[in-house]
Amino acid sequence: MKKCLFILLFITSVSLSFGQFKVNDLKIGVSGLPLIGSSDTFGSGINGFAIKPSFGYFITENTSVDINFTYATINDLILDGVNSYYNSYAFIPSLRTHFVNKDKLRLFGEFGVGLGTIKYDADNSVQRSTSHRELSGGLSILNMGFGFNYFFTEKLALEFVLPYIYTSNITSEAVNTIYSGVGPTLGFIFIVN
Repeated sequence: MKKCLFILLFITSVSLSFGQFKVNDLKIGVSGLPLIGSSDTFGSGINGFAIKPSFGYFITENTSVDINFTYATINDLILDGVNSYYNSYAFIPSLRTHFVNKDKLRLFGEFGVGLGTIKYDADNSVQRSTSHRELSGGLSILNMGFGFNYFFTEKLALEFVLPYIYTSNITSEAVNTIYSGVGPTLGFIFIVN
């Protein structure tokens, strides 16, 4: 039984290790996710959107170094009784490993840590308060999760990622955690070479 299990594991690992990505492949992508939730400062439902252009370079057949740029906005905030919004920008380098790397379907896990900035403001600038300035600042971002690519052609694929995201404000004493939770992300990637 142990011998059969060992042979099955060996065959599985060998078959999964031969992949379709190649060393030095370059990919570009764009994805997005709705910002869903509710709290004391914003209503329930979809309150904003994040868009994530990315670039990746394969250092092995199954491992890529990716750079994600993220822009996020939430427009339905209430701060000090004032209708408000925020805009956020982030830069997140990550490491992605494909544990299934077939023609059509490629499954992966990823881990990244990055930095960013967030700026709160009032819808009407006359109503801007000190809270808007105190909450604005620098961000640290932790991103880890799993996902898949489904290739329509040799170079174009749909991408779905289910990451856990933890974002904290590292410069404001008024607030620490900006977001902590799962952020389902959908987009496309294109293999350049």
